[in-house]
Formats: sequence, structure tokens, C-alpha cells
Amino acid sequence: MQTGQIEIQLDKNWELRDFSVYTKEYVQIYSFFYVLQRVIENQEAELDYSGFQWRGGYSVVNFFKSAYSLTPEEDRLQIRRIQYASPGVIELAGMVDVAIDIAKLVGTLCGSVLAINRTYEAVARGYHQRKLAKIEVQTAQSKLNRADILFIRNSVRDLASGFNLDPEQINALNKITDGNELIQLKMLLALYRRAEPLQKQQSSGKAQL
Repeated sequence: MQTGQIEIQLDKNWELRDFSVYTKEYVQIYSFFYVLQRVIENQEAELDYSGFQWRGGYSVVNFFKSAYSLTPEEDRLQIRRIQYASPGVIELAGMVDVAIDIAKLVGTLCGSVLAINRTYEAVARGYHQRKLAKIEVQTAQSKLNRADILFIRNSVRDLASGFNLDPEQINALNKITDGNELIQLKMLLALYRRAEPLQKQQSSGKAQL
């Protein structure tokens, strides 16, 4: 991975809260893909993600927040320039490959909004009906029945496919979750919730990643 210029094209009228999508969701997704990329490049030893062993109530929310702390300062997103006009631009310095991963995810969601939304809603509905949120992930294998295990496995496959994650990214996700498919499901559901605001901005023409 190399640092370079990342441009987010702006258009139409923006409210102040529109920019919060980039200080929150975009940054968290950037950190998520950064961690995956470092694992793919076999550089995860430098990251020390030992805290992601999912014990002691460690949550997916904490993962997305903590992933930023694993990103070295020189690799974090930095603002170069913001020009608000029609069109305008946000210029950032950061890891270009990671920004491409984000753009690919958001572009995929934009291209299949209804299909991916239906998949997400079906998975989220089953997830809550089966009360999977209440199961401690570290003891999940002993508490899940066969139907639950198949639901989780199929849901991870469907979401990963819907997000157009490549095999290397899926393998990296498997590695940082110690192969726990319930954690993977939680992370993919969380990834969608963070990517959806970016998708809405791009679909409306406010932004282009």
C-alpha cells in the first residue's frame, strides 16, 4: 500500500451533517479495510490486533472504533483541501488502495440497492429472531443449533457476495475473527450500516467516491 491523494467529488447542496459521514462512517470503513489489507499483505504482526480475540465482551462497535488506533499515524486520512462549490471536492491523503476498496463497496451498493437491501433486511431479521445478538461469541459453538449455524454461514456468504468482497478479503476477515462465523456476521452487518450513508450520498449525486 502506498499513500497518495484521494478525491471525493461533491455536488448539489450540502448540510453540515452531511460532512459527518466522512468524519465517522468513512473513517471507520477506511480503518476496517486497512486492517484487512495489512493481513492480506502478511503485515498483521505490525498491527498487534491481539485485542480482537473477542473475549470479555469485546464488541463489533469497539472493533470499528479500535481499528483506527491500529492505523499508524502516517497512514491515517489527512485533509489536504476542501472546496465547497458546484462541483466541489474533498482532497485527502491516505492509502489509495484502501480508498479504492471503499469506493468499490459503495459502488456495489449503489448498483444493486434493492437487492442488497433485501439481503441485509432478511439477514438482520433472522439474526434478531434467532436472538443471536444475545449469544456470547466465545461460547457460541456450544449454544448454537444446526439451523442457527447454517443460517450464520449462509448469511456471511450472502453478505460478502453482495458487498463484492474478494477471496483475500474474506480470508483476512476469517483470520482476524479466529474463524468465528458469528463474529463475521456481526461485522458484515455493521459494515453495511456504516456504508449505507455513503451509498445514499452517492446515489443522490451529492458525492462520488
